[in-house]
This record gives sequence, C-alpha cells and structure tokens, in this order.
Amino acid sequence: MEFMKKVIYLFETFNVRFGVMLVGPTGGGKTSCYEVLADVMCEMRARNHPDRSFQKVNRQILNPKAITMGELYGEVNLTS
Repeated sequence: MEFMKKVIYLFETFNVRFGVMLVGPTGGGKTSCYEVLADVMCEMRARNHPDRSFQKVNRQILNPKAITMGELYGEVNLTS
C-alpha cells in the first residue's frame, strides 16, 4: 500500500511540476516507483483511457556526474 502511495504521489507531482528529481537513500524505491508509473501510463494510453493525463512515456536517465550543475538544474545557455 505504501508503494502505491509513492507512485500516486509521483504521478500527482508530475501533473503540477515541469521537472522532477527523485532523490533518496539506496533501496528507497526511486527506480521502481518511476518504472511502475511509466509502465502504467503507457498501458493506460494503449487502452485508450479517456483521461489525457495518461501518455506514452520515454525515459531518459542522466548521470548527474557527467553534466554540469547548471545543465542538471536547467540553467539557460544563451549561446544555444
């Protein structure tokens, strides 16, 4: 039940935020939470659910150590 709440909270957060970062301890369920949510979103869209909130999900995982802090947090680059 607690895991389902985490997935629902993540879904609700995505509906009100432009970007979301999952942080927490190892084994806290971060990966499982977003993977389950992504699978459910894709499945609901495939079943033609009338709620347009359910869309096909493309996951892109970033290694935060491979990019600058500005890129990680969405800093505007005026040259690009």
